[in-house]
Amino acid sequence: MIVKNINTRELEKLFNAYYSPVLLYSLTIVKNRDDAEDIVQQAFIGLWQKMGAADFHTSARAYLYKTVYHASLDFLKHEKVKKRHEAEVLHNADEMPDTYKNEEEDLYTKLEQAIETLPEQCRRIFRMSRFDGLKYKEIAAELAISEKTVENQMGKALKMLRGTLKNYYPLLLILLSL
Repeated sequence: MIVKNINTRELEKLFNAYYSPVLLYSLTIVKNRDDAEDIVQQAFIGLWQKMGAADFHTSARAYLYKTVYHASLDFLKHEKVKKRHEAEVLHNADEMPDTYKNEEEDLYTKLEQAIETLPEQCRRIFRMSRFDGLKYKEIAAELAISEKTVENQMGKALKMLRGTLKNYYPLLLILLSL
């Protein structure tokens, strides 16, 4: 099917026809269902955004499979880089002088204090995301709120924390990536 100026009904047909097969395709690459779902959802969003473009003359199936393939590989590369960086940070943390370890403890204290200043819902969502490792979809389900609300609350929390901890931002990035 060549995609040109498609309406929402046609997009829904494409979604129903291709979501499961493309999800399985991504899952064979990334080996994690949540990550595969995120990748496929982004591919459909990309399809929706590109559908109005005058130069978009390809089949929806080809677009989705190609997009999901490249996004899945990019995801794996990014995960590999994150793991390498984590290992490097942990290795360097073992060799850290005591003064740096004291700064790290101070940073944890300042981070906890800053988190405590967040409104209750922001604080709860931030902790679930950053400390419990839950995805927005999981947080939304657990708190019985929409994903958009979770996204908005995380944005609010991060903005407030950036303002409060702006002097510690580089160290904070390293700390939160562990």
